[in-house]
Amino acid sequence: MEGKIIALEGSEGSGRTIHANALKTFLEEEGYGVVTLGLGLSKLMGEPISKKKRDIVFQRRTLFLSYVTDLADQLENVIKPMVKSGFIALADGYTSTLMAWGLARGLEESWMRDTLNVLPKPYLSLGLVSNSAEIIRRILRKKGNLDPLSSGIDICINEDLFSSYIQYLDTFQENLRRLLQDGILIDTGRTYEVVKDEIAKIVGERIEET
Repeated sequence: MEGKIIALEGSEGSGRTIHANALKTFLEEEGYGVVTLGLGLSKLMGEPISKKKRDIVFQRRTLFLSYVTDLADQLENVIKPMVKSGFIALADGYTSTLMAWGLARGLEESWMRDTLNVLPKPYLSLGLVSNSAEIIRRILRKKGNLDPLSSGIDICINEDLFSSYIQYLDTFQENLRRLLQDGILIDTGRTYEVVKDEIAKIVGERIEET
């Protein structure tokens, strides 16, 4: 694919969506066309994925493949034509997020990499990380509850939901840091404005280099 895919990677509650929206606004104000994609957002697979998360908790490989299909559908039917015409594609969660999720559940890294080869590599990846307890507080403020699948209940980490979520997030973020060791990590434990400005600066400078 011509053009650029910029991926914001991280767990739910890491600040991924709010900073993807802020980055989209920044890029548009700079005169760039921006199109967005993300995990579970395609018209084809969005609802089936939601159903799988409710009803097929233990079939993690099936859910992983559903997410890959979801991303491939968005890329082929929406993103690819616009990126070819010069738009920047901004991903609210992409391949590293999905791999960190799978690694936390025991899926084989080599199998996941082979599966994800159908998707184009991002031009730039930013890993959003924060203190696990702070991430949980953000989720509770926003949703009022914790998603049992995301919390690691499906892999029987711990019978206590909060403790399970802490352990899961620690594992997820450790995996993400390793996967993005050649990328850029952003600490979202700081104020929104500080993080927003840092992301805008990094992306702006990288785009200007090309």
